[in-house]
Amino acid sequence: MILMSSRWIFYTFCFFVTSSFSFYYYAQVKIYKRSTQPLELTIARDSITALDSKVLILSPYYDPRPSPSVRVLAILHASVKEIYCLFHCPPIQTISVRASIDLYSNWFGFPYGTADLTCKEPSECTYRYMSFQSPNSTVTTEKIWFQVKNHPLPSMSSNFTVCISSIYGGYNNVLQIVQSIEMYKILGASRVTIYNISCSQNVDKVLHHYIDEGTLEVVPWPIDQHLKTSKAWHYSKGLTSQIGYFGQTATLNDCLYRNMYKSKFVLLNDIDEIILPVQDEDWFSLMEHLQRLHPDTSVFCFENHVFPTSAKASGFDLWPDIPGVNILNHPFRIHRKWNNVYNRKMIVNPRQIFQISIHSALKHTGTSTNIEENIGISFHCRERAGVTTEQLVHDEILRTYNLSLVPKVNDVIQKLFR
Repeated sequence: MILMSSRWIFYTFCFFVTSSFSFYYYAQVKIYKRSTQPLELTIARDSITALDSKVLILSPYYDPRPSPSVRVLAILHASVKEIYCLFHCPPIQTISVRASIDLYSNWFGFPYGTADLTCKEPSECTYRYMSFQSPNSTVTTEKIWFQVKNHPLPSMSSNFTVCISSIYGGYNNVLQIVQSIEMYKILGASRVTIYNISCSQNVDKVLHHYIDEGTLEVVPWPIDQHLKTSKAWHYSKGLTSQIGYFGQTATLNDCLYRNMYKSKFVLLNDIDEIILPVQDEDWFSLMEHLQRLHPDTSVFCFENHVFPTSAKASGFDLWPDIPGVNILNHPFRIHRKWNNVYNRKMIVNPRQIFQISIHSALKHTGTSTNIEENIGISFHCRERAGVTTEQLVHDEILRTYNLSLVPKVNDVIQKLFR
């Protein structure tokens, strides 16, 4: 009698555990029968797609770290708590998986910011496309499908890729954008990615030149069609803006994942910034040097040094009729004693980064190392108010490249504007 009672308790316990697991699994994963075929799917083509007024989807990326899943880059309102990923499993099935929502820590007080939606890869589903569903939304993009990028993983094709967060406001700094891209190429970049909100016709001509050359990828970034944007990076009382600095964090992370398995290293900066070696000739020799010094580092941070456009020297007045800043004519930097803003820009191993911010990596493996200014700096040529002559140091670091840079800039200017 005691034996039978023990068996009954054991079987009851097993049934309870199995039922509980099944209930949890099916609460997270639902399977729907569908007759849709892959060729009939409506595929998202834009860089930003609104699921509803609180959810903007950028792109899903396959991510095998630490286990196979899809990481969806999104911009969310802080109130969003629940989203489902719908995996298209040919020929007749859709699997719904509840997304794990991870809000980035650097929203700077704005109501909208960057987030990761992580969806575990469903078993026995050979997917290529996915869609999304928000249970609290009256609008759905279930009929709009997104191709999952990096699936399968692409092969490495570049040593260095430069990510430029955005150009905006009818950007017309023609000369500086040509000089910057040519400097990136001299230093070792084979690819540059720029997120374009708006630019002038002349800059557009420059962008198309580099696209045709195979150097540049331009990603349209119509963030202001979806949200009230701000040039400010931090929210302050009275602002009606919904997201800071045109969604800069979202663009940097999208560029990181876009190039994660294509490029050995990724550089993240603005178009008026160039990470310059001090002891080495180019990025290849710089990174060999740094990896010997810091073998466990995945994030290399270079201190920002401002070369104000108000401090000018002659010698390279070669393109007077081309709009924009001639960075060769500004060989004066603000001395560290008066430079109280210690922002840094980064060279990273993208395969060790999960989330990136503007001046630091938020989530990563490996260590983050600040690089000493006698090894490398972030050259930043821009306007800076209130700078006196006493605060400046003469620094010809960029001019050491003039024999390579000037002929290359001349070639582009002659081809496009003469």
